[in-house]
Amino acid sequence: MVVRERRASALAAAALFAATVAQGPAGGFVYDAARYFNGSLALFTGQSTVREGDLDFRGVLTTVVYAPAALAEHLAPGAGRYAVLASNALLVAVVGAVLLPALAAALRGRGEPGGPVVTAGPVGVWVCAALTWLVAARFAPFPLMDLPAAAGFLTAGWLALRDRTWWTLPAAGVAAGVTLNLRPAYLLPLVALGALVAVTRRWPATWFAAGVVAGSLPQVAVNLARGLPPGLTPPGTAGLVGFQAGYASYVVRYDTVTSGGPPQQFYCDPSMAAAVAGHPVDSTGGLVRALLGNLPSSALFLVEKVAAALAWSVPTPYSVPATAEHFELAIPIVLIVVVGVGAACRTPGARALAVLAAGVCASLMTSATETRFALPLVLLGVAGCALLRRPPPLMAVVLVVVAAVLLAAAAAGVAHPLPPGPATPAACAANG
Repeated sequence: MVVRERRASALAAAALFAATVAQGPAGGFVYDAARYFNGSLALFTGQSTVREGDLDFRGVLTTVVYAPAALAEHLAPGAGRYAVLASNALLVAVVGAVLLPALAAALRGRGEPGGPVVTAGPVGVWVCAALTWLVAARFAPFPLMDLPAAAGFLTAGWLALRDRTWWTLPAAGVAAGVTLNLRPAYLLPLVALGALVAVTRRWPATWFAAGVVAGSLPQVAVNLARGLPPGLTPPGTAGLVGFQAGYASYVVRYDTVTSGGPPQQFYCDPSMAAAVAGHPVDSTGGLVRALLGNLPSSALFLVEKVAAALAWSVPTPYSVPATAEHFELAIPIVLIVVVGVGAACRTPGARALAVLAAGVCASLMTSATETRFALPLVLLGVAGCALLRRPPPLMAVVLVVVAAVLLAAAAAGVAHPLPPGPATPAACAANG
C-alpha cells in the first residue's frame, strides 16, 4: 500500500503542477500581491525592503517567499510572472499530493503497533489532488501569502499529529512560527493547534513552543536591526489588529475588486453597523464587547461571516463588484468543508480536525473576512474528504442539512453589499 501511495503521490503531483501551470501567469500584480512582490524585488534592486514590502505590518519572511521569482524578474524583466506561477504550482502540487494525504493519514490514527502503516491510500491521494486543484489552483498566478501560509499551517498540523518521533514537535513549532510570520491571521488557528498539543502531549508541548520561537527569530533579528523591541511580530501588528477589529464588528465580508474603479467591495450587516455606529470599535476587547452586547443577532452575524467566506466564485482570490458577482463555486466549496469535517468525525483524529477548523472559524469571525482567508478551512475539508467512506443514511441527511444552512447563511451574509469603495458603519446602517 505504501509503494502504491507513493506512486500515486508522484503522478498526482506531476498532474497538479501541469494543470496549475496551464492556467498561464497573471497579467500583472496589484494591491497586496504587488506589495509582496515589490518587497522581494527590493532585495535585488537596493530599494528599501521595509518601505516596498510594508514591513511595518508584514512579516519579514514575506520578502523571502517570492525572492527566487523576484530574482528572475530582476535578471529578465517579465519573467517574474512565470516564475511566480511555477513556484506556486509546485506548492499546490506539494499541498495536494503530499501534505493533505499525510494529514488525512494522521487523522486516521497511527494504527496498531507492528501493524501496517496507516496511509490515505492511492484513492485518498487522488481525491486530495483533484479537490486541491479546484480549491487552490487559481491562487497560483499571484504572489500572495495565502498558499505559502496554508502550506505552513498544514505542515505544522501534520507534524503535530503524526507519530511521536522526537523531532516532530519542534519542527511543527517552527512551521507554526513561519506561518504566523507570513500571515498573522493564522494566530487563532495556531493557538488552537498549540492548545491541542498541550492537552494531548503535555510537557513535550514545550518543544512546540520552542519551535515557534525559533521560527520567529528572523523577525526578532530584523526588529533589533531596526532599533525596535525584539518582538516576535512586526511593529505595526497591534495597530493592524485594531483596524481589523473595527471592520470585523459590522462587515460580513470584504473582497478586492480588480476590474477597475475602487478595489474595495464590502458586504455588511446593517443591524451590527447601527449598533457600533456611535461606539467605534478599535480593539479586540472592543469587538468582544460589541458582539456580547448585541446577542443574539451577533451570533447570526458570526455564522454569516464564516458562511459568506465560503461563497467563492471563479475570480477567487479576487472578485468583481457585487452587481456582477455570481458565487458560482459556493456549493462545491461548502460541500467540501461540510463533507470533509463530517467524514473525519468517524476517525480517531476527529477532535484534532474539529479544533483546527474551529480555530480558523474564529479567525474568520474576528477580521474583515475575505474569501481567501477561508483557504485553510477548505483545505482541512479536503483532507477530511480523503477519509470519506459511505456514510450512514442519517449522517448523510445531517450533512445535507448543515450544507443547506451554511448556504442560506452565506446568501444572507452577502445580501447587503455597499457600493465599491470604503465602508463606514453609518453607510452600512443606511443600507438596510
